[in-house]
Amino acid sequence: MARSLSREAARRCALAASGFARPRPERVTRRHLRTVFDTLGLVQIDSVARVARSHYLPFYSRLGPYPTAALDSLLRAPDPMGVEYWMHEAAYVPPSSLAHAAGRRADWFRRDYGQRDPVTGPAFVRLLGDLEAALADGPGTARDLGARVEHDIPERARDHWGWNPSRVKAGLEALLRAGRVSVAARTPSFERVYALPGDVHPGLPVPDLRFGPDDDPELGLRPGAGRLPRGVGGAADDAEALVRIAARAIGIGTVHCLADYFRQPIAPVRAAVKTLVRTGELVEVDVEGTRAYRWHAARTPRRIAARALLAPFDPLVFTRDRLRWLFDFDYRIEIYTPAPDRVHGYYVMPFLLGEDMVGRVDLAADRRADALVAHRVHWEGEAHPEALAAELAELGRWLRLGSVVVR
Repeated sequence: MARSLSREAARRCALAASGFARPRPERVTRRHLRTVFDTLGLVQIDSVARVARSHYLPFYSRLGPYPTAALDSLLRAPDPMGVEYWMHEAAYVPPSSLAHAAGRRADWFRRDYGQRDPVTGPAFVRLLGDLEAALADGPGTARDLGARVEHDIPERARDHWGWNPSRVKAGLEALLRAGRVSVAARTPSFERVYALPGDVHPGLPVPDLRFGPDDDPELGLRPGAGRLPRGVGGAADDAEALVRIAARAIGIGTVHCLADYFRQPIAPVRAAVKTLVRTGELVEVDVEGTRAYRWHAARTPRRIAARALLAPFDPLVFTRDRLRWLFDFDYRIEIYTPAPDRVHGYYVMPFLLGEDMVGRVDLAADRRADALVAHRVHWEGEAHPEALAAELAELGRWLRLGSVVVR
């Protein structure tokens, strides 16, 4: 019989697992940064920098002010603590986690990067080989590689976002997805610096570049193949290993929560959960009528005294259903919503106080005005202006902004 657990206890368990049970240190060291990264298991990457680059913010939410240069150095080759790959969306993950993602790398050709074009597809495949050969001479951005590698493939028209990535960029992204190329660093303008995996971390796996499964090796080259299903590459991710990492990071969650952390299909996650329940690593619990699974070593503190603004891409807010279930908090990212249709604002950060999501703040770091600007503040119930003011002031100082403006 599943043990019963109140929603409040489950909430405290989730917050503790995500790193919010410990007080912020007086001085943040590299060890603290490593601990947060080990706790979360991944940190999402996004180019939006309305407040700061998204991967900086989960560390700030848990630790408070810290030197971003220290995190940059920990994520830079050689021997970085995290490397880039598509594990939730684009994310930094420990190099060891890539060993669990064989299915994603084998399935890289599910989407058409240019290899299926009936006219230029063969030339694009040759370009992939040329790019790998060029990277043997050292890392580079897509712009750098475009100057090193010659090709005569016409560029594609802009897509519906207005983006027009070059064929070199598309080739590098295909090789990154396939695991043949990795990312050594980011430039100040946030461009990827591509490199061969061995030049980024000695433990990175380097799979063969394949365009289809053994029984159809040219499937991914075929024009008109359409959107191919997962698993078509003939390999599978290690669902059990990824569920272990996710369970440690979230503390407690449903099968859907465990699957969403690394964006896994639900069926292999269900099978992995059954196995981990048998081994005792996951414990089935009933949270006021919801069947959930608690990591066997997850703590449930009596009290959580957190105070943090959470990035829209923070691992704690990955799974919207989980936020609704545990925190009674409806949240969606409105960055990609047309301005007239936004309800709470462009870059809305949930405000965690104690063990509750008490509000949300549409924030922006306005460098021209030298101010951290809260365009909108929405309280979920009782207002906590003093606590929010203190958090905004500390965040503003960390961002080296001269003032805080609440509109």
